[in-house]
Amino acid sequence: AAFGDPHFTTFDGAHTVVLREMVMWMVKSDQILIQGLSKTNTGNFMGFAVGGPFMHNRTLVVYNSSLTGDATGKLKVMLDGREILNQWDEKGNAEFEEPFLLWAARRTEWDVSMHDHDVLGIKPAIDWAVGPWPKRFQQAPKGGLYYFKLPNEVEITFSGVDYMSAVIKMAPQQGQSGYCGNFNGVAEDEFAPPAPGSVPPLLVPAWNKAVGEGLEQVSDADNLFKLASPELALSAALVQQASALQVGPEDPMVSPCKDGHALDEAEQACVSIPDTDLRAACIADFCLIEKASAVDDAAMAGVMEERLSDGRVPLFVGHGPCRDVNGQALRAVRTKGVRIAMECQELLREVGAAIAGVVGAQLKTEGTCELVIGPGTDVHDFSDFAPSGGGWVGADLGGGVDDPHAAGLGAASFVAGVEKDLSWNCWRLD
Repeated sequence: AAFGDPHFTTFDGAHTVVLREMVMWMVKSDQILIQGLSKTNTGNFMGFAVGGPFMHNRTLVVYNSSLTGDATGKLKVMLDGREILNQWDEKGNAEFEEPFLLWAARRTEWDVSMHDHDVLGIKPAIDWAVGPWPKRFQQAPKGGLYYFKLPNEVEITFSGVDYMSAVIKMAPQQGQSGYCGNFNGVAEDEFAPPAPGSVPPLLVPAWNKAVGEGLEQVSDADNLFKLASPELALSAALVQQASALQVGPEDPMVSPCKDGHALDEAEQACVSIPDTDLRAACIADFCLIEKASAVDDAAMAGVMEERLSDGRVPLFVGHGPCRDVNGQALRAVRTKGVRIAMECQELLREVGAAIAGVVGAQLKTEGTCELVIGPGTDVHDFSDFAPSGGGWVGADLGGGVDDPHAAGLGAASFVAGVEKDLSWNCWRLD
């Protein structure tokens, strides 16, 4: 997912921020190329472009029209330089299809035939400041909701809240790199934390610097924004090379909340966002742009990230045992012998696909994998699964309660964050 300044949630669940004007690689691989465009030294996410062999070398570009002087700030979609999805019906809806290449749609409401139908039944814990999701999506989200279905089962959903929020669904690619991560199942190799003392503790989760391959400025020769329509006037704005110096998360001068009052105001504005990392991103953006739209931006990114990921990839939440929105432990069922992070994530995928009450997993160094479960989940359902290393702890599959980290109060069903502890890893599953 990408939104705001821009903040990224990688395919492996790392959270990073850019704060730089540039054309960047979001996904860089042999077949699939996706680039992002951020403007100003606060890195406003203003557009993305899709191309490469999987697109038969065709180019799809989406951008905020304010780049070309349009004060409305509407989203525009271009396929090989030709605008599409611009003929709306009386409800503001539009569709476009080119066989074997693209099916695209614009909606003014969350469409249950096109988007995840569970979104209107989203868990009560997610009660955003901008309104609960049934109300929010039964009205008209700012800028509309867009959906692309592309070759190789690549799907992109995006909206025009603030500037732009986008979520990409795709399978891992060999040699994949870019700001959306390497998709190797390990979040820790995709970010570096901010320097101690450089930002308020509350903002640390949102101030990680991306590390890895494919993070360089896109060269002029590879710039999909330029290649899409070099003859159009919009190109001059879209392909402008970054002129601002990078203002990275490691720079103590970039702390966006200049005083305690500003931090308190931002924290209050974003208080209803349960996810720790998204809430921190919301606070940082609120301070940077001094606009309440930062709340909309983070909220939209959150629902698209969580509800469009379809649970295929567990999201890395952080180092520490999993905690709910109130910082409390959750119920957990502990395995006897699953000790490797990748195996714990695979078990989370497998069991989570069959048991709705499985919401995450946690693993302690030299410990065993624990699946985090919501209230009302019947632990006896786990008997249908046989994890490696001897199954589950406890004859009644209620094991783990002797461990204070796994005891939990069982009162929540959303993994919102962690209790900081470097000996633990926590993942969340939608």
